[in-house]
Amino acid sequence: MGRSASVFQALLVFLITIIETQWSSVSGMYCADMASTVYRPHSVTITEFGAVGDGVTLNTKAFQNAIFYLNSFADKGGAQLFVPAGRWLTGGFSLISHLTLSLDKDAVIIGSPHSSDWPVIDPLPSYGRGRELPGGRHQSLIFGSHLTDVIITGANGTIDGQGAIWWDWFHNNTLNYTRPHLVELMYSTNVVISNLTFKNSPFWNIHPVYCRAKLLSSTLQS
Repeated sequence: MGRSASVFQALLVFLITIIETQWSSVSGMYCADMASTVYRPHSVTITEFGAVGDGVTLNTKAFQNAIFYLNSFADKGGAQLFVPAGRWLTGGFSLISHLTLSLDKDAVIIGSPHSSDWPVIDPLPSYGRGRELPGGRHQSLIFGSHLTDVIITGANGTIDGQGAIWWDWFHNNTLNYTRPHLVELMYSTNVVISNLTFKNSPFWNIHPVYCRAKLLSSTLQS
């Protein structure tokens, strides 16, 4: 009985060793493939487009202009928009395909406290109307539709919606349109959101809708 148990244990160790070796090989190949798909040959910093990270200057145009410029690299391996340390106030802006939005660990993208800086868009088809009010809804702070290969990441930077004022408007029944989210991506594929902190959202933090192949790994705060 003791000899049989020893033989079984030896065989089990042997099998585990083979499995671990094979898994390590496969895992390494997988990670290498992932790294090659997220490399962006072109990169710019938001300050190159006039953005000021003082928490006061409105940088919506800077984000829009930077992303418009990077769209020219969509068929050349994609591009990265880097947001350095600072407090970057902005209204809503839209992403493009084959883009990485990357935040420094001390970078904070801050949502404008003025509703006029958040565009109004059509309600979701599945609702047919605004979720909270008839008609349209405010676009999320970071928005995208019909995209592929989109990465929103960083070294644990922060996206802060300054949502308290929106919740006040909601409770006081003074909203004209449904509140916005921090991030909303629609009809999109191959979406990665990672290594960021999302907080103070006017509504939901992250809202992927009608999307496929998405990976979310971030910290959410109410």
